[in-house]
Amino acid sequence: MRWKPPKRACAGERWFCAVALANLVLGTSSVLVPLMLSRVLERGVGTLGILSGLVSLVGVAGSLLWGRLSDAAHRRKPFVVASYAAVGLCLLAMAFVPSFSHFLWINMLMNFFWVANASVTVLIVIENRDEEEWEAKVGRLNQMGALGWVGGLLLGSGALALGTTLMPEETAIRGLFALIAVAGLAASLLAFRRVPRTTPQYTRRAFRGIVLAAGNFLFEKRRFSPFHLYHRLHPRRILRALRDPEGFRPGTKRFLAATFVSFLGLGLFGIPLPLLLSERFALPSSVVFAYFALQHLGVVVAFPLAAKRIKRLGNRHVQMTTIATRLLLFTAAAAFLALSSARPPMIALIIGFAIYGFTWSYFQLSGIALVSRLAREENRGMALGLYNALAGIGWVVAGLASGVLAERAGYQTTSAAGAGLLVVALAVLFTVPSPKILPVDEASRQREGRPAEEAALQDLSDARSSGTR
Repeated sequence: MRWKPPKRACAGERWFCAVALANLVLGTSSVLVPLMLSRVLERGVGTLGILSGLVSLVGVAGSLLWGRLSDAAHRRKPFVVASYAAVGLCLLAMAFVPSFSHFLWINMLMNFFWVANASVTVLIVIENRDEEEWEAKVGRLNQMGALGWVGGLLLGSGALALGTTLMPEETAIRGLFALIAVAGLAASLLAFRRVPRTTPQYTRRAFRGIVLAAGNFLFEKRRFSPFHLYHRLHPRRILRALRDPEGFRPGTKRFLAATFVSFLGLGLFGIPLPLLLSERFALPSSVVFAYFALQHLGVVVAFPLAAKRIKRLGNRHVQMTTIATRLLLFTAAAAFLALSSARPPMIALIIGFAIYGFTWSYFQLSGIALVSRLAREENRGMALGLYNALAGIGWVVAGLASGVLAERAGYQTTSAAGAGLLVVALAVLFTVPSPKILPVDEASRQREGRPAEEAALQDLSDARSSGTR
């Protein structure tokens, strides 16, 4: 008997509430962790770089395990429930952590378990659903997660603004960790009660619409990561695809190289950013949260606009324009930091963070669209998986490098290095051909025998009936 979805609730399905609450928790912790390092543990940006790099590396390693386990177990729900519970317990431990070494290990453990959820959440939406429902459901799930993340940043801003008037800042930060820990455990209970049981199954479906709907869930760092794609990548298959004439096209290879360089540049600028605001500009913790809330509001606002534009065009123009915009932003930041020791005007920070957030949706969605169109049909799934893997590796390297650069040469150096890498990425993208926009009318679909732009989600659900990916 086929599982029937519950009636609409919480602006989608009932269990989307659990996703929103879990992302609220992670949204708060994303800025609270750097503030804990700086204001409580009295560590600098070099330590933040080490933490960011190691935590991201553990997340990638964890993805190799959780994806296989979820398929072998033929269950999805337990991984979501356990993930949220583990996050809650880890955050509770962070509220009482005595030293950086303990804090580092707990963060690594938290991200290891968080990816258990990231590896299966989208699959719960698409399994045992009609194809026509996929894009709307995953798009709504993405929206709920993104709104939860913004809510977490607003919660952090408000809680610390109030808390620091009543108690020392260290106590307020530790108390906020305890508060979101309780919310994480509540998300686990909500997931236990409401996440549906689905049956893993084999499917071959059109993917570009669903990939664009998934958006952040496909690869953005810790919160919406591509972990369910990493374990599909086999080194020998990748080497063959890179080496053989029938593997990846030259344009696909160059675009993948540009992807790695782009994420390395983005990480060099973005990872030290919380401590730039906190240490160099001496902004209150609540204000640091507010600026990041503004950034992610830009992501939420831009997402539907970017999805519509890229679904219609899917060309490299969007990718290059977005990178060029961020290049100007990074260059301006580097110049200001090098020439002035003052804090920039509030209006400049507001505009900068709004642009920083708004451009993210266009960058990530155009990247997904480009890799899907540049790759051959037979290796599109592998190309998307490699794209996400390179993005993750770039972030790991950037985390380790940004801390060293910022500590030894200043924040202006990390901003300038990020800008320089974006110049390299743009130069590589100039050599990448613009993919043709293929017709998608019904007659074309019938002539091709299958959708012209077949699927990365084929790779997500490949060999479903046999319990492997």
